[in-house]
Amino acid sequence: MFRTRTLAILAVTALAFGFAIPAGAEDDGCVRLDMEVVCTVSPSRTILVGDPFKATATVRNTGDLALANVTLALRGGSGVTHVGTGPLEIQIPKLEPGETKTLEATFVSNEVGERRINASAREERGWAAAGCYCGILIKGLPAIQVEMIDIDINRQAKGIFEVGETFIYTLQVLNDVGTALTPDLRVNWTLPPELEFVSGVGDRGATITGSGQSAQSSSFVLAPDQVQNFELTVRVLSVPPRNLVQTRAAVVSAAGAQELATETESTTLKPAVR
Repeated sequence: MFRTRTLAILAVTALAFGFAIPAGAEDDGCVRLDMEVVCTVSPSRTILVGDPFKATATVRNTGDLALANVTLALRGGSGVTHVGTGPLEIQIPKLEPGETKTLEATFVSNEVGERRINASAREERGWAAAGCYCGILIKGLPAIQVEMIDIDINRQAKGIFEVGETFIYTLQVLNDVGTALTPDLRVNWTLPPELEFVSGVGDRGATITGSGQSAQSSSFVLAPDQVQNFELTVRVLSVPPRNLVQTRAAVVSAAGAQELATETESTTLKPAVR
């Protein structure tokens, strides 16, 4: 008798709200209206203060029936600001069982410490709602020291190079008196028009790619007092009116390209001796 009444109530409820009773629902007499929300940030590791990062909210219908007019939202917590023109909220007209939808937005924080992003989803009728948060650690700017010199291909100090000659810029990047591992870093080189990139290499597995008058290292991290070494091989194409050129190296945060340290090296060029 009890089971008959339960199924009857379920049937009347389903008819009243326009639902179809899903297969297997008579097993326990319940129709589940439910969802879950997951929040993630990228990059997932520590970043520097002022660097932008992305947060993604994903909602999934974990119930038996389709959900209607679901609002999926992202909100920055204390000390976090939304940047860009992307929306912080979207409307999902229909979310079928097992279906997922995502929302992505970019944020930035000018405060040091752990920061949170809140993700939430709610069905218009209030029959299902979920929320969570994701966090990211914001660090202050590290003390980076950089030194760059030019040497010939025999690794001797020279300072004057001829048209057609190749030579090397050596670069050392030091985490000077730091207290912790740095976030991901990289180096950007800018060459004058009289020089061109040939090749590059770094120690501890770092690489260099480039073409023409620019080059970039792969990302790397530095422990306190640790040094990262690079060698950039270039070729002399021409001589400027005053014979002197400058090459620039900038250590930047890999996440937001924020400049942390720069170094320039002056080199004298001359015509080839015939």
